[in-house]
Amino acid sequence: MKIRLLLIILLSVSWSIPLFAQTPINIVFRAEEIGKFPSDWKSMDKSDAQNVYSVQEEGKNKFIHADSKGSWVQIGFEKKWTLKEFPILQWKWRAVLFPTGTDERERNRNDSVLGLYVVFGHLPFIRAIKYIWSDTLPVGASFNSPYAKNTKIIVVQSGRTLRGTWVQERHDILFDFHQLFGEVEKNPVAAGIAILTDSDNTNSHAIGDYADIQAVSKEGEN
Repeated sequence: MKIRLLLIILLSVSWSIPLFAQTPINIVFRAEEIGKFPSDWKSMDKSDAQNVYSVQEEGKNKFIHADSKGSWVQIGFEKKWTLKEFPILQWKWRAVLFPTGTDERERNRNDSVLGLYVVFGHLPFIRAIKYIWSDTLPVGASFNSPYAKNTKIIVVQSGRTLRGTWVQERHDILFDFHQLFGEVEKNPVAAGIAILTDSDNTNSHAIGDYADIQAVSKEGEN
């Protein structure tokens, strides 16, 4: 079931929007209603997604709050942009509660407190890079998803030292794409973003937060 759901989510990206985004992806939540599911985000199971993901606020900072109790629900935001123009992806996230007994390399332990996907390609050739905060695996580790060989996983944070702290991430997606997939596409186009905080394989509990997801040019990196 989990394999099917992951592939359906990744294959559900709409291709009716223009090929090239006029502006880079810039996901903030200033206009969102507190406690509600974030607008413009989609899921294959909206009712389950609403039980896991909601917009919350601390001070002037609004963000997506994910609270997964033995569940697997992925949500996505459709937006195309060219990595040649905007290769850098920036975002903030915060690990609050880690699922127990995890190892993302194994099917029966493949849960993460935080996971952010960049999706590429078009039917039937969908690819994805998933950036995770792992409880157990070392930073820099990369491997195929145990559920989908065209999804590559990179560990960008590890362990509980920074639990409860907002962490700013900044990654060269174009570099990662070529490192992981080779030269299958010289000028890849990203189709959207997905996030996943899950705890179904370990039947445990995971809580994490996501904010300020933005694609920028190398000149605009800060």
